[in-house]
This record gives sequence, C-alpha cells and structure tokens, in this order.
Amino acid sequence: MATIWALLIYWLVIFVGCYVVIEIGQDQLYDEVTPHVGLKVTGGSLLLALMLTGFYYKGMAASFDSMFTNNILCTVFQALVWFGVFVLIFQFHPWHALGLGIATMLLVQGLATMGVNSILTPASVSRPGAFAVSKPVRQSLAPAAPPAAMR
Repeated sequence: MATIWALLIYWLVIFVGCYVVIEIGQDQLYDEVTPHVGLKVTGGSLLLALMLTGFYYKGMAASFDSMFTNNILCTVFQALVWFGVFVLIFQFHPWHALGLGIATMLLVQGLATMGVNSILTPASVSRPGAFAVSKPVRQSLAPAAPPAAMR
C-alpha cells in the first residue's frame, strides 16, 4: 500500500510541476502550446513517477541530501530519462529540453521525495515525563551573585 501512496504522491507533484513548466515554456519559447497537452503531461508524469517510485522502493530515493553524493549514478540516469521525456513526449527542442528538463528534475524530484518521506514515515513523538524539570536553554553571562549571608 505504501508503494501505491508513493506513486500517487510522486505523480501529483510531477504532474503539477511539469504542467506549469510546459504551459509557460511552450508559450514563451514557441508562442503556442502543443496539442493534447493534458494527455502528454499525464503520460509523461506517470512515466517519471513510476521511475521515482521504483527508486524509492529500492531505497535509492532522490533526495536533496544525496542526489549529488551517494546517488550520483541514479541522478545521471534520471537526468537522461527526464531529458527524453521532455524531448519525445513534451515536444521541446533538444537544447530547451536539456535546460528545462534537468532544472525541473532537480527541483521537482527532491520536493516530491520530501513529500513522500513526510507522509509515509511514521511520526515518533517523544514526550517528557509528567514531572520532568525543564532547565533554561541559556544562562546569564553576568557573574553569579554571591550567596546571601546567613543571619
């Protein structure tokens, strides 16, 4: 069930991100939007969501903290797939697809993975005991006052 939720979250985030990029990009670059843009974005975003869900299921989710360190090969593979989707499905020229596709990948996949992790990771709340004494976070920089004289 977690895999289905991961797919749906990835698909929603990628769909919204790609739809915005395609609508604005096609209008600004080519003065027109490709025909059947809704179906193309649905199919392309589903393909990308399936890929990201597969990586998430294998434990190689694309997150901002590991996409350029531990998972660099996955990031390169994903960049190639995103480029292909932007050229073949979304019908951008190769140079435009290279810039827009990779920029969208870098932003959207990290945000989508944060959403998947925040929703699917069980929350662990630690509550202090009923009689826990809280100590001040900061202490005064002034010298401690001498103890009061005994009467």
